[in-house]
Amino acid sequence: MRKTVIGLTLLCMTCVAAFQAGSGSVDNEDVIRQAVLKVHQQMTDSGLDVDTFFDCILDFDNGMIIQDGILFKTSNEAYDAVRKGYEGLSKVTRTYDQTFVTVLSSESALLTGTGTTEVTLTDGRTFDSKFAVSMVFVLRDGQWKVLHGHYSVPNPR
Repeated sequence: MRKTVIGLTLLCMTCVAAFQAGSGSVDNEDVIRQAVLKVHQQMTDSGLDVDTFFDCILDFDNGMIIQDGILFKTSNEAYDAVRKGYEGLSKVTRTYDQTFVTVLSSESALLTGTGTTEVTLTDGRTFDSKFAVSMVFVLRDGQWKVLHGHYSVPNPR
C-alpha cells in the first residue's frame, strides 16, 4: 500500500510539474479532452479483445504499466499478462463512476477515474471489483495513446 501511495504521489508531482512548466493554457483543451475520452472509451469497450485494448497503448520497453503493484517492463509482458488473465472469462465489463481529464499540454493529458469491473466466468459465475486508474495520454503520429497507466484495486476496509 505504501509503495502504491508513493508511486501515485510521484506520478502526480510529475504531472503537476509538467503542467506548470507549460503555459498553463492550451487553446484546444476541450478538443483534447474529447479525443482522450474517445480513446479511453475504446479501451473500456474492448471487453476481452486484448488487441483492441493494446492498440491504444504505446509500445514500450521501460516499465510504463503498473497493475496492483506489478510493474510490467515491456508492452509484450503486459499484453501476455492481460491475455492470460482473460483465460476462463466469457465477458468483462468496465463501468466508470468518475472520469477526469486534465490537459497538461497540447500533446499530453492525464486521465484519472474510478469504477467497477464485472467479469463473467465461462461457467456463468460473475464477480465484480472496484478499481482506480490513472493514465497519461500522449499525442503520437496524430493518435492519442497511453504512455503510462496505473490500475489498482482498493484495499478492503
